[in-house]
Amino acid sequence: MATKTMRITLPGALSGYVARTVNGGRYQDASEVIREALRRMEAADLAAELDQFDSAFAGGHERAETEDDIQRMEAAVQAGRKR
Repeated sequence: MATKTMRITLPGALSGYVARTVNGGRYQDASEVIREALRRMEAADLAAELDQFDSAFAGGHERAETEDDIQRMEAAVQAGRKR
């Protein structure tokens, strides 16, 4: 996987948290902390998208699909495309 160097600025509280996390031995450096935070953020976004998808198809196995079901599914797909 290719990497790209980025420069970020954090407010004092977040910078302190990163430093404490590294000093506590949980991560080797600040980059590892940021990468883990981004992975967790991405996972949370994916989980939210899956919840939205599940909501669009809620009850689909127990009854016939209604026009409202189709509209909810289309809205969920459109919302996903806007990201």
